[in-house]
Parts: sequence; structure tokens; C-alpha cells
Amino acid sequence: MKNKMNRRSFMKKTALGASLLPFVGLAEMLEAVEMGGEYKAIVVVLLEGGADVFNMIAPNDDAYAAYAVARGSIALPKTSLLNIGNGWGMRENMEAMQQLYAHQKLAIVANVGTLKEPVTVAEAEAGSEKLPFELFAHNTQRDQWMFGDATGNSRSGWAARAADTLYTEGNPYFNINVADVNNHLQYGGKEEALHFDDAYVSPDTMKYYGFGPKSGDGELGKVYYDLYAQQQNSSNRVMQALAKKRISKMNLPDDLVGVFDNVDTAIQAFDTGVHEVGKPLGAQLEVVAKILSVSKNNGFKGKKRQIFFVNQHGWDTHDSDNEHQVGYLSQSLGAFQYELDRMGMSDQVTTMTISDFGRSLTSNNAGTDHGWGSHAFVMGGAVRGGHIYGTMPTLSKDSTDFWSDRMVPTTAMESYLATVVKWFGASDSELNTIFPNLHRFTRNMDFMA
Repeated sequence: MKNKMNRRSFMKKTALGASLLPFVGLAEMLEAVEMGGEYKAIVVVLLEGGADVFNMIAPNDDAYAAYAVARGSIALPKTSLLNIGNGWGMRENMEAMQQLYAHQKLAIVANVGTLKEPVTVAEAEAGSEKLPFELFAHNTQRDQWMFGDATGNSRSGWAARAADTLYTEGNPYFNINVADVNNHLQYGGKEEALHFDDAYVSPDTMKYYGFGPKSGDGELGKVYYDLYAQQQNSSNRVMQALAKKRISKMNLPDDLVGVFDNVDTAIQAFDTGVHEVGKPLGAQLEVVAKILSVSKNNGFKGKKRQIFFVNQHGWDTHDSDNEHQVGYLSQSLGAFQYELDRMGMSDQVTTMTISDFGRSLTSNNAGTDHGWGSHAFVMGGAVRGGHIYGTMPTLSKDSTDFWSDRMVPTTAMESYLATVVKWFGASDSELNTIFPNLHRFTRNMDFMA
């Protein structure tokens, strides 16, 4: 994206403004200027419930003994850890992620979490006003991650703001939701997220999901369509806006007929896991892979940017240590990256994890309780992988990195998220709009090429 003029700069510097918009092909020309003709996608994987990252990444050097004492009965055996260097190892069922890390396609972002502003352990212990609202509460902390703002001032998701910022004229194909619940990430923008709730993508997919009068609603659908069409010029502005939005949504399935004609049929079926809660992670990533297969050259309906939302349930483990979830995550991410590599899309797609929060350092004699800071994983060919970014905490009972058994974040979620969105194509000023509290933190963690 270096040295490429974006759409806003193009309009200003040519002094053409809106007077040229009626010219045929100008919108397409502006789109090419804005995005440089290169398709890119972000895949956000929510580890819903709060991932116990201390049993994903653990010390395998002299610091192991203190870790084992702190974790007690749920400590991982030192000999089982898969070495990733610099005194750290991954859990033994994370082979796929370890290999991605070794091949520099996976990076770890350490001790990241929700912050209103930088805060010390001492300030946290003193009950500083710097602490985010309702720490340790699932819904609040998960929403703050999705809003990209821990101040409580935002009511739209950062992916929705990214869509509105990068596509001021609107892009109904920007945000794609393949999960089932808890998607505030893509909420509150000009366009609602497109929702695919099945791992079935084929040339007939849009007819299968169709709602418009040309795709299965028959005479009743046509009546509704005509009523909304009449209200598009209503003197009541609320009715006018509603009618235009409904017409757009009713037309959308018909607009997308044929979009999957060239779906990659070589994509292998993803493992749906064992006893998964909710829609299996593999099933969701299979949908994403198929949609990406028709987007990689000319974008999705000509649009060059997309953000996908994926949700893996089951991480709120008060009575276990996430062993099953960890293994299934690693397996699914490995399969997904394999398909991206096979399709030649590795450099175009970046996958990143988020979670409600981390877990407590010590065990409750069965599992762990709600925490704060956590580790995140970012994957793809554009990632400067094979490294840990940020500061890893000391995992011991007398650690000065913890407050009340919870890790105090040393990296703000905005720093992590903004680094990926900058790679995506956002300028510094656009990042300020997408992440309104970014000015308090590091803007670029440098883990993206």
C-alpha cells in the first residue's frame, strides 16, 4: 500500500470533487486508486468465554518451576511443551500452530487487553479511574473488544466503522458474518453484515438464501417490494430511510446470483470437531475459505476489502483448562491456512484472534476464573511470524505483573487491532476514526509486513 494514493486524497488533489461522479466508470476508477487493485481480507476469530492462554503458551526454561507452582494441578508437563524458542513452548496439541510459528506465518501478541489508558499494577490495586468499566464481565469486555474502545463511548463495532471509513459510498459486501451469535464487531455501520449460516457455498447459494421477489417470495414478496418502493420518496424521512434500506436488502440476493459460480471446489471439508458448542469453528472457516476463493482476483463484486467474523464457543472454563478448545483451534487454523496457501492467498488474508479476557493465573482447583490481559494470535503470509510481540509476563505466584491473580495488560487492544487494519489499507487519520482511543497507545506494533 506504500506510495498509493487513496480515494480521499485523489478527490482532493485533482480538485474534481463530486462533479465528476456522473461520468461512467469513475466509481470503478476511484476504487482502483483507493485499493491499489489488490484484494485483502481480515478474519476475526472470537475465542468466546475467555481463553486460558497460560495453558497455551508456557515457559520451558528455568522459569517453568515457578509456573508449575502457580498453576498447580492444571500446569502443563514441561516435557510435553512444543518448543517455540526464547524459553517458551506451546501446548502439545497445538502442532499446527507451532508449525505455522516455525514457518513465520504465526505471531503471538503478548499481554494484550482492554485499556482506557496505560495503567500500572499499583494503580489497578488502588482502584484507579483508569480501569475499564466492568472488568471480568463477559458481555462488557467482549463488547469492548468488538467496539475497539474500552472507554464506553463507542456503540458501533470497529469493523463497521472501518467499512464506513474506507467506503464512504457504502459497501454491502465488506462485513461478512459466518457465526451465529454475539456479533457486535460488525454492528452499527451504514450497511448490515452479510450473514451466511451454513458451510454450503455453491453456484446456487444465493437462491438458497434468497429473500427478494425474484428469488422465492412469490406474490407476497412482490407486494412488500412494491410498498417499500413507493415509500422511497416519502416526505417522512424515517420511512424514506427504512424503505431504501429494505429495498436494498430485498435486492441483495438477486444482486449476488452467480457470484459463487467460480467457487473453488477443491477446498477440503473442514473437521467439525467433537462435542462443539454452537456452530463448529471448522464449518465457519470452510465458509470463509469458499467466499475468499471467489474474491481473490477481482474482489467480492468488485470490492477489494472484506472483514469476516468467526466465533469459537466454549472457552469459559471454570472446571477445566481449555484442552479441547486449544486443540480444535490449532487444527482448524492449520487447515484454513493450508487452503489459503494452496489458493495463493496467504499474503492477502490475515487471521487474528480476540477473546473476552484472559484467565486467572492460579487454579480454582478445577479450572480458572475470569482474568484480564491475554495473548492473541495473528496468522498469515503478511505476518512477521515466529516472534512474540509485546511483553510476556512473569508466571509465578509472586509475579509483579499481576493484580488480584489477573494479568494487567501492557499492550492495548487498539495497538494490536490497528496494526492489522493499517496493513488492510487504512491511513493514520482513518485509524483515528476507526479506533477513537488509539491516540493513547502505540499505533503500530510492527508485526505486519
